[in-house]
Amino acid sequence: MGLVSAIFRNVLGKPGAADFRDSAEHFVRVLREHGIGVSFAKDELLFADALVERVKEHREYRDAAGCWLGEVFARNFGGVWVPGHALGPAVRVATASGTKHLFPLGWVYRRADGGEAESIAAKCHRDLGYPENPARLGTFTDAGERRWPAEDRS
Repeated sequence: MGLVSAIFRNVLGKPGAADFRDSAEHFVRVLREHGIGVSFAKDELLFADALVERVKEHREYRDAAGCWLGEVFARNFGGVWVPGHALGPAVRVATASGTKHLFPLGWVYRRADGGEAESIAAKCHRDLGYPENPARLGTFTDAGERRWPAEDRS
């Protein structure tokens, strides 16, 4: 974290983009230590719901999962972390239909508490157009290995 951003964080008491990135990268390292390999690739959105389902009972991971999700948006959709407000920190992305503010931490909490009705993939499809089919999502085995969505053969 840069000196200036560290000073502002300490003065304002609010985390900034560098803090969210650091949290996301730490989350990825911790998951890998536990046998769950995730990255910041666009295809990770196919596994976001399954990942939140897997960590939802561990409330301490929710913020980190939200930071990871936000970094997926930032790195793959040209997003930028913007200061939080009543809905929490946001990632601003430019889409074909205009600028959108996505709230990855809130999405993670809602998915963890609300189940499938709060699908992250459905929100991503609505706001980003990806994944193309939010019903075809990947899962994880008990050991943490990926199960990719089945190919549509119709």
